[in-house]
Amino acid sequence: MLGARGEACEGKPYNARLMSAKRALDILKTITVGDKDIVSAGYLGSLSVEGDRAEVVLLLPSSLKEQAEAIKTAVEKRLTEAGFKADVRYRVRERKPSLKVNVGPVGKKRIPGVKKVLAVASGKGGVGKSTVAVNLAVALAKLGLKVGLFDADVYGPSVSVLMGLEGERVFVTPDRRFKPIEKYGVHVITFGVLVKEDTPILWRGAMLHKAYEELLMQTAWEDLDILVMDLPPGTGDSHLSLAQGYTVDGAVVVTTPQMVAVADVLRAVKGFEKLEIPVLGIVENMAYFPCPENGKRYYIFGRGGADRLSEMTGYPVLARVPIDEYVSSSGDAGVPVVHAYPDVPSSRALMDLAGHVRQDLLSGL
Repeated sequence: MLGARGEACEGKPYNARLMSAKRALDILKTITVGDKDIVSAGYLGSLSVEGDRAEVVLLLPSSLKEQAEAIKTAVEKRLTEAGFKADVRYRVRERKPSLKVNVGPVGKKRIPGVKKVLAVASGKGGVGKSTVAVNLAVALAKLGLKVGLFDADVYGPSVSVLMGLEGERVFVTPDRRFKPIEKYGVHVITFGVLVKEDTPILWRGAMLHKAYEELLMQTAWEDLDILVMDLPPGTGDSHLSLAQGYTVDGAVVVTTPQMVAVADVLRAVKGFEKLEIPVLGIVENMAYFPCPENGKRYYIFGRGGADRLSEMTGYPVLARVPIDEYVSSSGDAGVPVVHAYPDVPSSRALMDLAGHVRQDLLSGL
């Protein structure tokens, strides 16, 4: 395989790098702050290991601002003692005081059986938003949470493909509620199994609003900790129907490194702010390609887009999900990558994202 500059990818075997990364992660799990280690507490923003070099980015809440340097020093010391050349950085995540995650706006409906609702949006198609939403839902379930996934993309639903739901049916309970399909530990409702694949949906806003009302309010969600909503691209009727009618506790926005994607995602961020929906942060998908032979990173779609968006909005970059062969192959097979290949770089980034969501949105549960 050739890298971005035509260089052959050759060098240390991929499995050896995975073992080295796992060793570094195990070391980080021994560092505690309070009664939790920094990984399970969601303080690990990213971890990259190439040879004996370990690059760590910590995302610390504002409550740990005074301890940030001490935590950084502890991480550097522990990794260095283990033989790594440690490059450790941190960012203190300051919350905007006007956005409160745990309080729903007056007049909006709470979805029965759901404690928290998280929207996954992009503002632009083709950035892998649905892939992120599906894997985030499965990752949250792997963390021990009761998770639902609602595919709000009426016109181009893809959750049914990514979750391998072709041929599945949604049944109705004796009390005339929809029963979600359960797969990979996640309770799923998607228009992809309610409408035939070759049938176009030509709905205006009022019909769309009614469809959401029926599915969200008449589904037996069974006491979920969190419902992940995969929103369609853009900022149209779907977003308004959901945001103005129901309490959405938080949102993550997905972008790719290109500036053209950042411009569209910025509109989505501003839209959430106008609708008073807290934005937890940014996910940079397709961030880089890790060469399977030598571990070098190739920035195929450029770099810096998510950082630029973070600077413009003040929201942190929660995860950088690399391109690797496992994401596309597992998605085509209908098996989320975090389930099929839990130790590859893309899965680790998505599990880190789940940790941040749990910390920000579900810390009180």
